[in-house]
Amino acid sequence: MVKQNYLDFYPATGIANQLNAENIKDELAIQTLSVNINHFIDTVEQENVKFLIARKKLQVTSDDTVKFFRNQKRIQNVCWILQYLVAFLSKLPLKEEIEGQQVNPFEQLKTFTHFRVDLIKAPDVSRSILMGYKRLGLLNESNAWYYRGKISKNYKQIIKMVESAKTAIIEDYCKLFEALHRLCLFWFSVKNEDIKQVRKSDIYIYKLTRILLTRYRTPDS
Repeated sequence: MVKQNYLDFYPATGIANQLNAENIKDELAIQTLSVNINHFIDTVEQENVKFLIARKKLQVTSDDTVKFFRNQKRIQNVCWILQYLVAFLSKLPLKEEIEGQQVNPFEQLKTFTHFRVDLIKAPDVSRSILMGYKRLGLLNESNAWYYRGKISKNYKQIIKMVESAKTAIIEDYCKLFEALHRLCLFWFSVKNEDIKQVRKSDIYIYKLTRILLTRYRTPDS
């Protein structure tokens, strides 16, 4: 397969420009990135254990408990996505290799990606996005329809790409990578391209999908 920097075709601004300055062909840098991501996942798991211990000792409020369990599924989903993306740096398990196996990495990544994209429609997430636009002085009563439409448009474009990925072939893996890549760009824009306001997990997903798309996607796919 001819390798070409597919993402040269992506216009990048703000946060993306900062991240795109990194050398994605530097194997040592990629190894360091993988180590940092695994450390991030371990830290998340340790924080979960700490909370559950504190809850058992009645050291947290009921509101904190509700918030924890509401967010736990979302955070765990992010960790699963990161784990798969790191694993795919070494090898993409293709259709003929995983047929008949109990665990299908492609289908699992698709499920996790679908869940993450669907969060855009979650009432609390939608409210948070709109409040962000309002804090930036962009949203008011007269133009709220525009920003709701912007959220809906981004959701439809990204989920369509997820749903178009049908089977464990390189092209369809890349559709999932691109969906995650576009989702990160959406969150960067929501945060007004302020890298200090962006979740660390979105930074990691952006970096990984950029590497994977560059490695596996051809210009005409």
